[in-house]
Amino acid sequence: MYFYKEKKAKSLVLWGTAPAFSGPSQAGRVLVENRARGMKTVVIDPRFTADASKADVWLPIRPGTDVALGLTWIRYIIANKLYDADFVKRWSNLPFLVNTKTKMIIKGNELFKGADDKTFVVWDKKTNSAKPLPFPYDDNLEPALEGTFTVNGIQCKPGFQLLKERAEPWTLEKGGKECWLNPKSIEKAIKIYTKDTPSSVALGVATDQTPNSAQAAQMSAVLNILMGNFEKPGVMLQRYEDKGVGGVLRTSKLKGFLSEKQLNKRLGSKEHKGMLHWWIAQPTAILDAMTTGKPYKMKAWLERSGNKLGTVANAGAWVKGMSNLELIVHMYMYPTSFSAYADYLLPVTEWLETDFITASFNQMFARQATTHLYETVNEAWIWARIAKRCGELGHENCKRSFVKANTAPESPYFDTYEHQLDEWTSFFGMTWKEYKAKCPFEYIPMNRFRRYYVYKETDPKTGKVKGFNTPTGKVEGYMESLIVLGRTGKPFTTFPQSPASKDYDPLPYYMTPSENPYNSVGKKFPLVMTNGRLPFWHHTTLRNIPYLREIKPYAEIWVNPMDAKKYGVSQGDWVWVESARGKIQAKALVTEGMAKGVVYMERFWNPETLNSATHGWREMNVNVLSKQTAPFNDICGTYTLRGYQVKISKASGAPKGIWQKPEQFEPWMPKVSEPTKTVEL
Repeated sequence: MYFYKEKKAKSLVLWGTAPAFSGPSQAGRVLVENRARGMKTVVIDPRFTADASKADVWLPIRPGTDVALGLTWIRYIIANKLYDADFVKRWSNLPFLVNTKTKMIIKGNELFKGADDKTFVVWDKKTNSAKPLPFPYDDNLEPALEGTFTVNGIQCKPGFQLLKERAEPWTLEKGGKECWLNPKSIEKAIKIYTKDTPSSVALGVATDQTPNSAQAAQMSAVLNILMGNFEKPGVMLQRYEDKGVGGVLRTSKLKGFLSEKQLNKRLGSKEHKGMLHWWIAQPTAILDAMTTGKPYKMKAWLERSGNKLGTVANAGAWVKGMSNLELIVHMYMYPTSFSAYADYLLPVTEWLETDFITASFNQMFARQATTHLYETVNEAWIWARIAKRCGELGHENCKRSFVKANTAPESPYFDTYEHQLDEWTSFFGMTWKEYKAKCPFEYIPMNRFRRYYVYKETDPKTGKVKGFNTPTGKVEGYMESLIVLGRTGKPFTTFPQSPASKDYDPLPYYMTPSENPYNSVGKKFPLVMTNGRLPFWHHTTLRNIPYLREIKPYAEIWVNPMDAKKYGVSQGDWVWVESARGKIQAKALVTEGMAKGVVYMERFWNPETLNSATHGWREMNVNVLSKQTAPFNDICGTYTLRGYQVKISKASGAPKGIWQKPEQFEPWMPKVSEPTKTVEL
């Protein structure tokens, strides 16, 4: 379809993402549309993926060092003046003066009478003085990007200068040494990104799974800001007009129903306020409460994902914590390792069994159930039943949550899932029955849905250009909003919160991995572990499908030939993989498509041993090895799922009880031993 196309894309950086492995994505569409047209690509991944095999530059980075590499790119771009100076000056907040003591941007009304809330202060090179810069710009001024200035006795620097100072130590040589990369290859990659424009950075989940996660996102944003890669033909960062559809197609959080007292009980939310964006708690804080009873005793766990023991860091520690709970409920399509520890199973429908309203670009579609297996129900209905019963038992907010007048503008709970569908489709003035009969249909013309340079369009309410949806109206390379978030919880909290123990940094910074080849842990465990998806699986699902297991019956560990030789491992050997937290097995795939000093495993669990003492998660689960302890990301609380240290050694054979040959496979549904109870719905 024509609206997938970005024909003017000249280069694409795949940073910790592998579209060929992970399925449809925006980056994947850009690749398909433009690679044959000569678009250049850079792949940053320790694995020689299918995407890397076609890349102009492959940077096999040491896991956990992405921000160091990003700062190296930023330094090179600034030092060689490869950035889009006009965009940076006009449409970013990097020219704004920052009080170096408070780290806050100086507001126009602090120095100049009559300045509005979108007037900030720049150093004007024409008059050699501080001047107010009204939104969106003043062509009579020439804002300085670099320098140190004194304004009313206050030392100030432009955000750009502070960014330059932050990146200054990261030469090509230093970045190459830290990231285990050839400096010349880094330079070649940067030149592709900056000279073959329009360009984009596609940042993958790999950078989310370290304590440096939020800073990686900042780093990526800064690179796009420096190059002006926003809302122009050929770039991925676009803004679409959806007439509010995006706000309709989701289950409500009903944030306003949570009291201030209950909000402040959300574990880890004081220190890691970025989690409030998703309305979640910090994993290790949850584990600590389960284990120690502090700051309060946890009594129950209602789990609605697949196999949590395949996704949480240091899975063994969680099993110990779970033993202190009074109730565990697992809500899923079929039993997994987590189910073995549950008191109750609530069987839910798979997506092919579920009706749903969905949008794709400017068109609406009805996803309709194609089958219905076993005694399952839609998950949304289960949550509604729980809320309904709690209301009947006297919980006032649960009663109120079924009344639309109480929940507006969010949706209420409904007595049936069909009523929920009718609520969603009422946005279009239809019932679900009418909606699915009409689908597919355009809800907005393409020329209104997809357009470029939205930030330059005139806002009819103000008569000024729209700019961006940020406090300054500009893209924000200097993220003062993070300081505000850490101190107050705004804009994600429903009640003001007390400050975190330290301010969040408004600029990206690098954290050396706490386990690395150069410290005492690395001496005992010399290899760096990473993980990621393969095209056969989605997260921890589908391991119980015999036909897929014929393709990939066991977990592999990818090892560079030099490392394999050093540690006595040959192609196809069963090996032990051990970290400071545990020990598992995998089968060796010896390949030059793995960076030296790094190993890779995909998340894996074994349904065939579900009823054994291992419950299927101990044999080959890479997250037996990962690290759930500090350091955490200051903003989001993320921990170390990648970039920790392991060692390998040859094993005498395969783990007991696992399938190894295709002829062993039989279609089956694993059974769960007592005392688990299945609830009849």
